Amino acid sequence: MPDTCQLVINNQRIAARVGETLIDAGLGGWVIIPHDCRTGQCESCRVTVVSGSVDDQGTAEGRTVLACQATVEGDAVIAFDEVPAATKVAGIVAEISKLSPEVIEVAVALQSPLQYRPGQYVRMKFAGFPAREYSPTCRLDGSFDANEMIFHVRRLPGGLISSQLGATIRPGHRVQIHGPFGHAFLRDGEGPLVLVAGGTGWAPIWSLARAARHEQRHRDLVIIAGSRDLDNLYMRPALNWLIDDGVRDIIATSEVNAARPVMPGRPTHYLPSLGLEDTVHVAGPSGLVDAVKRKARAAAARCYADAFLPSVQAPSLVDRVMQMLRTPASEAADADILSPRPRGARLGWMFRPFAGATARQAAVSASPARRAASPAAIPRTPTGSREGG
Repeated sequence: MPDTCQLVINNQRIAARVGETLIDAGLGGWVIIPHDCRTGQCESCRVTVVSGSVDDQGTAEGRTVLACQATVEGDAVIAFDEVPAATKVAGIVAEISKLSPEVIEVAVALQSPLQYRPGQYVRMKFAGFPAREYSPTCRLDGSFDANEMIFHVRRLPGGLISSQLGATIRPGHRVQIHGPFGHAFLRDGEGPLVLVAGGTGWAPIWSLARAARHEQRHRDLVIIAGSRDLDNLYMRPALNWLIDDGVRDIIATSEVNAARPVMPGRPTHYLPSLGLEDTVHVAGPSGLVDAVKRKARAAAARCYADAFLPSVQAPSLVDRVMQMLRTPASEAADADILSPRPRGARLGWMFRPFAGATARQAAVSASPARRAASPAAIPRTPTGSREGG
């Protein structure tokens, strides 16, 4: 076997060495394949092998492989979806709001807009703290401003960053944002979109749903959103926005204290029967993501997944020094900053029945086919890894 071969990456022909990763081969030919972690975790670098062959190194999903792990073994044609190039932008925290007992909304005013595709994520660094990965989204009332980024952060016990929101991290705090990254973004298509979220996984799913209603209104939309308990079902204003916009297949779930129209249990309990024509997006806890991925694979539906995991990166020495130089806020100030939005303000909390929930309960519980199963297709299931920390 020759030591070199020819790769065609998104119509650009380059020479490559056998055994090098697809990312390294691309960089050697001045072709950048989108990537982030390079360890096979984020799946930002998943590409399609159009023809020829590569050594997938155990990362194959249908005809797709992870370019950070798969290596060159001969001539091949590779393709990937074009996404905005990762860049860095500065900003400041403009607003911190309590959406539920566990979920905080952080609004960051940007020095300049940062382009991303709905469903992607960014790496955000609050000054004095280590970077974390978050999914930008839009306001729960459906409004969007390119000069700001909205994030949903779950407050974790002992969380290095989430516990400081409203205390050390207050409006005016400096921020650096790097991105976008991620493979689980909205793509053009014709078939139904099935969007599933658990907890703060609603952030990328809400971004996807809103974009689909603005750009792909011809597609049927199924929304399933859940939380551990009713108090933290913070996405209700967004679900009502979708109802007002004509979406009828919407189900909200709670594992504890559910009361109609909120359904008891987990989002996976109400996943409709899937088929070849469906495209599934799921974001949230890894258990939910893995369960939905398995069901999508079994039905040969396309699936784009984004698993949220707790962050474990400790602060650097510089970060620790910066924290020492900052004065913590008083408990009274913290309570004020993290107070819920006033009723009648930008985010309304009126809770209306979710259209279709009652009618779908019996049908979903009996697990009938929403549509007949279709021949096998190529499932694609990239994952990310982040959670409030």
